[in-house]
Amino acid sequence: MHGYQHTTVSLTATSITCGALILAGYAETALALGAGLAFGTLLVTPDLDLQRNDARRRWGKMRFIWAPYAALSRHRGMSHTYLVGPTIRLAYLALWAAPLVWGAQHLQITPTLPSWNHMTIAVIGYFLAQWLHLLCDGIMPLDRSHHTRR
Repeated sequence: MHGYQHTTVSLTATSITCGALILAGYAETALALGAGLAFGTLLVTPDLDLQRNDARRRWGKMRFIWAPYAALSRHRGMSHTYLVGPTIRLAYLALWAAPLVWGAQHLQITPTLPSWNHMTIAVIGYFLAQWLHLLCDGIMPLDRSHHTRR
């Protein structure tokens, strides 16, 4: 599947899911889930290991942070797994964010953060976006044969 197709499928699923949550009276949950789904669809995808893709372009001048990740990751290798790939991308991003957090703390900048419940829902949304990407690529959960495909 091409990048724009992944984006279309995921944003459609996001709209339907979050719309249903809003109609059911769960607007805050919809916002947190939608934020995670959008983050995992638009900015942090399994295809960040490719030199050219929509997600890296969306990072603008900051896209350079994904060059080491792409250099160390073979496409459709570990990046296209259900737990390890998404977790590695979050950990990798946390390594880049750590100096900013440290600097903010030393400057006594204390941003208001979402609640743990909302953060958990956003992380679930992120993982759902990753899994939808893998399903669209034809990679099923617990299927180890995809590692040999190109």
